[in-house]
Amino acid sequence: MGRREKFAKAGLSAAHETRELLRITQNARFALIIGSSRNVTALSRHVRMANSGFRIYAMAYSARMRFLFLVYLVAAVTSLHAETPFDFASTPGKLPKQLRPTEYAIWFKPDLKKLTFSGREVVKLNVEQSTRQIILNALDLTVSAAEVDGKAVPKTAINFDGKAELLTIAAPEELAPGEHTLVLKFDGKINQFGRGLFYAKYQEQRTGANKMFLGTQFEATDARRLFPCWDEPVFRARFHLTAVVPENWMAVSNMPIASEKKVAGGREVEFQLTPSMSSYLNVFCAGEFDAIESEVDGVKLRITTTKGKAESARYALEATAQILHYYNEYFGIPYPLPKLDQLAIPGGFGGAMENWGGITYYETALLFDPANSSAGTKQRVYEVIAHEVAHQWFGDLVTMAWWDNLWLNEGFASWMGTKCTAHFNPQWEVWLEKSVPRDPARRIGIVKETAMEGDARATTHSIQQKVANEAEANSAFDDITYKK
Repeated sequence: MGRREKFAKAGLSAAHETRELLRITQNARFALIIGSSRNVTALSRHVRMANSGFRIYAMAYSARMRFLFLVYLVAAVTSLHAETPFDFASTPGKLPKQLRPTEYAIWFKPDLKKLTFSGREVVKLNVEQSTRQIILNALDLTVSAAEVDGKAVPKTAINFDGKAELLTIAAPEELAPGEHTLVLKFDGKINQFGRGLFYAKYQEQRTGANKMFLGTQFEATDARRLFPCWDEPVFRARFHLTAVVPENWMAVSNMPIASEKKVAGGREVEFQLTPSMSSYLNVFCAGEFDAIESEVDGVKLRITTTKGKAESARYALEATAQILHYYNEYFGIPYPLPKLDQLAIPGGFGGAMENWGGITYYETALLFDPANSSAGTKQRVYEVIAHEVAHQWFGDLVTMAWWDNLWLNEGFASWMGTKCTAHFNPQWEVWLEKSVPRDPARRIGIVKETAMEGDARATTHSIQQKVANEAEANSAFDDITYKK
């Protein structure tokens, strides 16, 4: 992916030789993996090497044989550029790989007056190599207590490195390979800058009253602001979230609500256990919301807005049903969760985020009022939904192990979202639109233009880019990753 190869078009040689010629540029390495030593031996007799490259001659016994040969050839050449097979131990990141989390049970209670929260978590661990240390991520949190396998950890054995965003816990005794349990109590702050657990204030449309809601934004590396965790994408686990919210608030997370009960200070809402997923895909939103619902292919669809704006989400709800069904059919892998929430967030958050089962959007990216919104807004809403719902497969169901392969999330979601939009809305000519230049004197479209402009700068990078650490992860979200 970082290396470019140029392949000349195959052409026919003299008729009496009846052979195909494939030219491969100088210095290209070539390997054939065809399935049997007999085939490799037979083909090797037709391979000729020259300084200008490799030439492969295949006797043209029939059109079918030539076709099969080219299929084998493409497969072999493709194998040269295939990604190295996944290896957990060698995946980049700061966190040691001797152990990994398999399940989190997280409870937290926000204090809306102090803009703080208190929490606790129980983490099931799978230790693969004996270790005494448990190292995970935490940021802007205070850990007040810890237990490992039911044994209290002295405060002196709890160390936090704020610069590295690492929490290190020295277990009371060596952790042998197998299952273990970590319990943590912690406190943190609710911020207003849209990272981790944040709040936003807004004016309610229906009454004009000043209101507040809570939301989360964890990509790329901010789940650690809400709870200590293995906040690198390779560490997939299941999450069981419980939160205390004001009595009149609605709470939304990745999974449906499992139970609710009144408690001191509000209502405790417990959500069902998620499938295994990366930490950054968690979501939690709560506030005085309205919602509209529908269903497609057995999946409950719901769009949540601040009060008085639900009908502006009607178009988005209908589009989502159409898009989700299309992807179910196209991929042949049905959407795996029982519900899909989409939330229109006022202020404090920009863009959209593909949290699994609970996508968050800035209001203008999700709401469409037929009486007042433009045709351009309608198209943009559809395209953004198509992109984010595609992420439920590309990014959520399947996630890159590290941020160097972010293009697998964003590139595929961008392409698939455009394909879906074009399928249902041919009148928009979205493929052509992406090829229409901002400047008519230029020959490439806006999407191509921005990608190529970025690629022309000294700061360009390969699609699969090197991301050395979490600090560099956010810079990976650019036009090269999305559009090239």
